[in-house]
Order: sequence, then structure tokens, then C-alpha cells
Amino acid sequence: MLGLQPALALRQIRGAVAVVSRSHLRTGVLSMVAALALSTLTAARGETAPACPAVPDGSSAAEAHGWGAPAWCAEFDDYLQPSDWVFYDSPGHAGNGRRSSGQLYLGDGTLYLYGRADGTTAGLASQHVQTYGRWETRIRLYPGAGSYHPVALLWPQQGGGNVRSSTGEEIDFLEVIDDPERQRPAFFLHTPQGQEQAHAEVDMTTWHTYAVENSRDGVVGYIDGREWFRSANAAHSPMSACLQLDWFPGRGSAGEAWMEVDWLRIYPMGSS
Repeated sequence: MLGLQPALALRQIRGAVAVVSRSHLRTGVLSMVAALALSTLTAARGETAPACPAVPDGSSAAEAHGWGAPAWCAEFDDYLQPSDWVFYDSPGHAGNGRRSSGQLYLGDGTLYLYGRADGTTAGLASQHVQTYGRWETRIRLYPGAGSYHPVALLWPQQGGGNVRSSTGEEIDFLEVIDDPERQRPAFFLHTPQGQEQAHAEVDMTTWHTYAVENSRDGVVGYIDGREWFRSANAAHSPMSACLQLDWFPGRGSAGEAWMEVDWLRIYPMGSS
């Protein structure tokens, strides 16, 4: 049933009744998360984020390849510091629909991006920017509308404001295209030298880690610590990590979609 699993996840922290009817699903989900909406995205003045553990997950590229301690992380436990993020509030991809911070939710230690059937969706970009380094995130997706593309990407600094990169650089280290069952991840590298891509078969309805390394020598992509993309081309300008649920009406089945993010970590370019 579309959206049932994220509804149940939020029920566990709200103590609400499980939603079991498709006709009442959307209302039930939104009522359960109403108290977790944008008000939870603002931190109290003077509070600081906790230190990041060096090895967040056994399947991570950071552990497999010895990246050491991250320079910054997002745990999504209780709030998002406005100084850490750009919350999208603009027309959606290619002017379709709308990106709204009202479609971001926190619950049970994770961040949810929710895309409505009318194209009202969500996106955000980290304000912690670096040119060369490593980025990793842990994501779970849910069966939903094929017209929604979940994306984790690197975008020129302050991402999200425009459809086209100002430098011609973009690294989509996870993108799902016209895949309502969420089984076919794709990697796209856009540079002035052209576009390169890779595809895999992964059940993204379970948790996986997705990582990317951008260095002067090229770009490497990882799923669960295993390499699945490599190129000698790279981005050579300051890049921001972005999490987006983008709407492509008419390209895939219509309906709603969810994207769940456990954590995001940014690593400096070390010696490993």
C-alpha cells in the first residue's frame, strides 16, 4: 500500500493508530506528522549539534575505506539547524510543482521528504561546502509514484535554487528514475566534459548507504561500501550535498512518494 510503511514509522513515535485504508492514508499520515513539521526544523538558540561518530554503519564506505572521522554530520534526531541547511522554497524541477519546507518531517531519528500527488515536494541543501572530499548518506525509499525521483547529489554551492548548474558540474550519487518499486539506482556525473552514468539493481526499500568521493583525480561512487562508479573526470568547484524528491509529471506513474534519510556525513579528503 502506497506510503504505509512511513506512516507506521511515524506512528511508533506518535502513538497513533495505524493507517490501513488507501482512501484515508494521506489524511492519516499528515495528521500523524503534523506536530513534526517545520516547527521541528528550528533549533533553540545557543544549542550545538553532537559530535559525529567516526564509523556510523557497518556497510559504510567510510568504514570500508578508512575515511576516519567526518568533518560534519546530520543525525536528524530532533531538529535541523537553519545555519546548516538551505530549505527549498521555490518552483519544482523544471518549474513543475513546488518545493516546500512544509514537506519535510522529522521522526524516530530520521528525516522524511514527502511528495504529494499535486507535485508539492521537498528538498534541502547542506551549507557545509567543500570542493574535494567524501560524502555519505543512509537512505531508505518506499514504493510510490514513478514520476517522483529521489536524489542525493552534489551541486555547486547553495544548491537547489536553479535547475541547471552554474558551472556545468553535478554529481548524482543516487537517483531513481521512473521506478515505482525503487529497485534501480543510477549514478550520474555531469561535468564540462559531458555526462557519465552507471546503474545497479538494489532493493532500495531497505536501508543502504550511498557515498561519493570527489578528488582532483576523479569521482568514485559506492553503495554499501562497494564501488559501482568510477571516472577520471571530477567537479572542481565548491559543492554542497543536497537531498531532493523531484517531481517529473508525465514521466512515470502519478501519485505520492516518500524518501527517508537516516544520516548524512561529510569527510575531508584524507590520505586513505
